[in-house]
Amino acid sequence: MTTTFKFLGVSAFEIANGEGIKILVDPFITGNPLCPVTLDEMTDIDMILVTHGASDHMGDAITIAKRQETLLVCGKDVGIHASKNGVGKEKITPVLWGDHIEHLGVKIQTVECRHMSLLESNGICLTGIPLSFIISPENGTRIYNVGDTSIFSDMKLIAELYDPNILLIPVGGEPETTGGYAHLSPREAALATQWVLPELSIPVHYGLGSREPADYEDYTRLLAPTVKVHQMKPGETAIYDPETHKLTHIG
Repeated sequence: MTTTFKFLGVSAFEIANGEGIKILVDPFITGNPLCPVTLDEMTDIDMILVTHGASDHMGDAITIAKRQETLLVCGKDVGIHASKNGVGKEKITPVLWGDHIEHLGVKIQTVECRHMSLLESNGICLTGIPLSFIISPENGTRIYNVGDTSIFSDMKLIAELYDPNILLIPVGGEPETTGGYAHLSPREAALATQWVLPELSIPVHYGLGSREPADYEDYTRLLAPTVKVHQMKPGETAIYDPETHKLTHIG
């Protein structure tokens, strides 16, 4: 079985396993200057993962969840906001660090990160803990979706516990393009990559024309030379084969 990745810009991905189960991660579609698709093209989504309540991560999660039979996995603050805005409670699975869920054969482990979750909801502010996810869409594929974080040494422990082979890691970000900084510089992201030591790494959360992905690749080549860095353009699709350990770009 293979896993398909479609990068939608900033931190948004559509991930599908060999059974066709679709996972949408941080679906910042509307208003995302890097996203090449429209909201109407986001169809047949089985699960939405939201790392935290920021506009460039929560994005269109609520609109998509209201339109489709999909499961929204998120922090409790985002879950409360979704419920108040018309998403049925049966569609919402609020999680904390350390929680594990399985849906349609896809396994999700939530892990710690160092950031914040804050959103305005019907005139009040909601706060909660931000999330990182270990996503296992099928056997042999373990994706560490960092979300937004500053660097912290327990990323080593997360790697030891869950042995991710693909890393989606923020490498900076320009506020006018992404909505905010990810709080990891390219050098810090490369050091975190050295700690995690995945097979493959995909840099995310950077602005249009940014040098940050290239800088991250340069630092990673020095600090973690065994890790293959794959820069993906928004709209590009790639397929990961866990048997060959290769990520193949298909346009």
